[in-house]
Amino acid sequence: MKVILAFHDSEAFDSELLNELIDILSFWRDRIPFVCLFSIKTSVELFQEKLQRTTTQLLQGVQFEVKQIDIDSIFKAAMSLHRPGLFWLGHTISSMVLQAQQDLLQSVASFSRSLQYASMTHMFANPLSVLLQEPLNGEMFPEQIYECIRNLPSFKVYAWREILYAYSLANQSRLAETLLDQREFSTLRQLLDDNLFLHKTVAEKLQSGRDSLSSLVAAVELLASLQSHINIKNRVSWTSLYIKAMAGQLKDSNLLEDIFTAVKRLPSDIMAHLLRDLKDSSVLDMSTFAEDLVQIESEKDHSNPLHSEYDTVHQNLRTTIVAHKVELSRYSSSLSKQDLLYSELVKRIGDNLKAYLDNVLINPQDLFLKEVLVFDLRTPYREVFGPKPRYAVERALNSAGDYLGCSCCKGAQHGLSPTQPALPILYQLYLESGAIINVSDLWSAFYTIVAEDGSEDEDAEQEKALYVLHDQDKQEEDRPSG
Repeated sequence: MKVILAFHDSEAFDSELLNELIDILSFWRDRIPFVCLFSIKTSVELFQEKLQRTTTQLLQGVQFEVKQIDIDSIFKAAMSLHRPGLFWLGHTISSMVLQAQQDLLQSVASFSRSLQYASMTHMFANPLSVLLQEPLNGEMFPEQIYECIRNLPSFKVYAWREILYAYSLANQSRLAETLLDQREFSTLRQLLDDNLFLHKTVAEKLQSGRDSLSSLVAAVELLASLQSHINIKNRVSWTSLYIKAMAGQLKDSNLLEDIFTAVKRLPSDIMAHLLRDLKDSSVLDMSTFAEDLVQIESEKDHSNPLHSEYDTVHQNLRTTIVAHKVELSRYSSSLSKQDLLYSELVKRIGDNLKAYLDNVLINPQDLFLKEVLVFDLRTPYREVFGPKPRYAVERALNSAGDYLGCSCCKGAQHGLSPTQPALPILYQLYLESGAIINVSDLWSAFYTIVAEDGSEDEDAEQEKALYVLHDQDKQEEDRPSG
């Protein structure tokens, strides 16, 4: 294990303190490997002038350049719509992966491995991942799979919706005798008793759930494309849009209102580029609006772009003095015929975008079989990518047999066995001691454990115990690093 010290602003660091720190760390390098990262904004030569010659000789330097990693493109490719076994990462695990990348400055390979591990966890640790095979044909699954489906939280919610749907039918058609009194919830009963009916329902709902989540990701693409053409104060990245969408926080949000307002204020030339990009992305059909804009542009008698009534260009301030007080009021100037036509077109575009987003921006937590389509468990990722070095070292010292794999150490309890290595024995004795440790008592306890029972030659056994302790320390020193 290496201890890494990062100096973000090396030039501003005090030179005397830096020389003293490197000199102190050099005394520990035979036991603790230190790595110093210096952020140099000027040049290596100027940085070396701040260090003493003796300090420079203590360093083994390697010069490299830090490049910015485009995490958005990697995460976007991982969540693309064209991949086998289609499922998505939820907002919780996505936030954890991206936050770890920001805090720990992982490489591209480490970030990719974290995404791969999340996918492997869902595919291999979730028995219901067999439902992700495409297509889900008529071949039946084992009985346990259907029992797992019936115990899912999303199945219980779906069952309650079937009950409420039956009640609504009874109230609308006034068939209370047949549906309420006799409790003839046929669909719900088939879901609970008939595996074949449940199999067909799962196949249908999985496809509809995939379509809904694909449309949700397509809406994220649309919003990201809109942000590239408009000017808003708080621009949101693709990954942040994805996390908000998977959490069900985009619909009716302030971000959407800001985007709609900014789109309505676009001049005609930028609107033409926006409609062209939306047409190429095939997310939303805007060909009719593009043709109408071309028609309106052809009828104007000037080369300047058109502005809608929502644009601040047509809004002016009026100053009036009433009772020695200055009052400011806002009024709109008169619009030309082409500007009025363009305003109507902009309103239709905004209404179409709003209707589309209101339809596709769903909450994934409300989907049936969300446990299959969305992986959002934080515990497996945290146990693997959240390092716990203290816990790992303590467990290794307490249960050395689990790591050594030898039969002589597996039966030892609490590390107090002569077959155990010396370090676990000393560690267990350290835990059993008080605040003050007597070295003589510690050695006596260690000798009692290591020495064989029934020994007649005490001096020979003490020498053997010292040899065991020294020999294991020597093996640790001779063991190659890495």
